[in-house]
Amino acid sequence: MPKIEASLPDLLRLARIKDPEGLAERLEPLKAELDGIEGDTVKIELNDTNRPDLWTVEGVARGLRCWEHGAGNSLDHMPEPTREIMVHHGLEGVRPFIASFVCRGPALGERGLAALVGAQEKLCATMGRERRTAAVGFYRLNGIEFPVHYRAVPPETLFRALGTDREMTLKEVLGNTEAGMKYAGLLRGFEAWPFLSDDRGTPLSFPPVLNSEGTGRVVPEDGDLFCEVTGTDLHTVQLLSTILACDLEDRGASIEPVRVVYPNGNAVVTPVIHTDTLTTSLPSITETTGLDIPGPDLPGLLGKMDYRRVTVDGGEVTAVMPPYRRDGIHPRDLVEDITIAYGLNRIEPLLPGDYTLGRASAESMLASSVKLLLVGAGCEEIIRPVLTSAQKITGLTLTPGKPVSITNPMTAEYSVVSNTLLPCLLEVESVSGHAAFPHRLFTVGEVLVRTPEGRLITRWNLGIVTAGAGMDFGSSHSLLGLLAHGRGLPLKLEACDDSRFIPGRCARVFLDGIDSGVIGEFHPAVLTAWGIPVPASGLEVTLEALRG
Repeated sequence: MPKIEASLPDLLRLARIKDPEGLAERLEPLKAELDGIEGDTVKIELNDTNRPDLWTVEGVARGLRCWEHGAGNSLDHMPEPTREIMVHHGLEGVRPFIASFVCRGPALGERGLAALVGAQEKLCATMGRERRTAAVGFYRLNGIEFPVHYRAVPPETLFRALGTDREMTLKEVLGNTEAGMKYAGLLRGFEAWPFLSDDRGTPLSFPPVLNSEGTGRVVPEDGDLFCEVTGTDLHTVQLLSTILACDLEDRGASIEPVRVVYPNGNAVVTPVIHTDTLTTSLPSITETTGLDIPGPDLPGLLGKMDYRRVTVDGGEVTAVMPPYRRDGIHPRDLVEDITIAYGLNRIEPLLPGDYTLGRASAESMLASSVKLLLVGAGCEEIIRPVLTSAQKITGLTLTPGKPVSITNPMTAEYSVVSNTLLPCLLEVESVSGHAAFPHRLFTVGEVLVRTPEGRLITRWNLGIVTAGAGMDFGSSHSLLGLLAHGRGLPLKLEACDDSRFIPGRCARVFLDGIDSGVIGEFHPAVLTAWGIPVPASGLEVTLEALRG
C-alpha cells in the first residue's frame, strides 16, 4: 500500500487542525493509518488503492479538512486558457498525451517544495507505473515563451539536463546520467524521442527522463510554476494533472488552464474538471447498509466526502464527485461513501444468526490437486490479476476472440477482463531471461469467455508455458500427459489452426472425449512481440475438464 512521509506542521496547517492529538482516528475515514510520528515528520499508510488523490500530503489534508468543514472549492474559479501547448506529429507511438497548467502563488518554501517533489515521485511511481504511463515536470514560469511545443526529436538533439554542467545529446543523457540509465528502457526501440521546448526553442524537458538545468530547476523561492504531465495513457495523464493542480491550489496558488492542441486539430483544456456523477436510491442505501438515513441529511454527509451538487429528488440521490476523483463506477460506491460519512463506528454490529462451517470450494480443491502434480513436475506457479490490457491479449499474443472491455477503466493497463491465461504467463516469461532455463510456468485462474450463443460465463482455466532450448510442442505435451494420467483421464489431440501457434504445431485438447482447450508451440511473431528470445510452447485447458 502507498506510504507517505510529510511535515507534521504542514499537514496540520493544510488540514486546519490545531494539534496531532486524535490524528489516528481522524485518518480512519480516509482508509489511512498513522504509521508513526518522529519529531516533525508524520508517516501515513494509505489503504485505498483507488484514491491516488490521497497519496500526497495535500490530499490527506484535504480529506481531513472536508471531514470537519464540508466540501471545498477545487478548481471552481479557473479563468479561460490563454496559453497553449502544440503537440506535433511523430509522438503517436511513443508518448502521445500531455496535460498542463500554470499556477501562480506564494513561494513554495522548503516544506512546500519537499511536498511537491514527494508528490511527484509518489504519483509517478505508483499511478504512473514508474513513469511508463505518466511522468511529471515542473518549471519556473518566468522566461517560458508560449506556446510550448511537444515534439519527437532524434537522439542526437542537444540538451543540458538537470544536474549536469554541459550539453549532451539525448542519447548521452540516457547513458551518462542516473535518471537516464534508470528510465532508458521506456524509450528503447523508438527512433525519435519526446522533447519539450518553448516557442523560442529553449529546451524545457526530455520526458519522461529529466528536466532542463535552466527553467527545470525549481527552488523554494519559486511560486509561479508551469506543470506538464506526459504519458501513454490519456486518462492517467489528465487525472494526474488535475490532482496536482488541486494540491497546489490548496497551498494558496491560483490555477490557470492550458489548451493542448493535438496534430489532428483537437484541443483539450487542462487540467480537466472531472464531474463524474453517481446515482442511487434511499431504499438501496437502507437495503445495503441497514441504515435509515433521512434524505435531508445526505448533502451534509456527502459534503464531508467533498461531493458537489448533491440532490435528493423523491427517493433518488444524485451526487457529483470532486474533480480529482475518478473512482466512482457503480451506485455502490456512492453508498459506501455515505456509509463512511455516517460513521462506521456508529453502526452496531449484528452477530450472524446461523452457525456454519467454512470449507474450500470444489474448484479450489481441484486446483490444489492440479497444482500439486505440476509442482512435482518442476513447474512454478504464477499469480496474476484477472484484469489486463487488450494489447497484451490480441496485439502481442494474437489471441482469437476479443476480451470483454471495462466501460470506465482506471488505466489502459487494466481495461479488459482476461479471456485467456497465456498472455500473463508470456508477460512473466518476457522479463525472466535472467533466470536459468528451462522455464516451466503455470497459473490457475478465472477467465471471462463468450459462449457460441453469445453469453458471457466465468470459468476456471489452467495455463502452462514452457520456454528454453528444446521447449517445443513436446515439452507442453509431456506435462499435459502427466496431468491426464494423474487425473485418470484419456487424452486425445486433434490438429487445429490457432494464430498464437505455429501452423501444424498446435492441436485441440480432448480430455475424456470433451473438447477442453488448446496446446501448441508459440509462433515466432508472438515470441518477438513479447521479446522472448528462446522457443516456447504452451497449453490452456478448462480446470473442470481435469476433474474426471
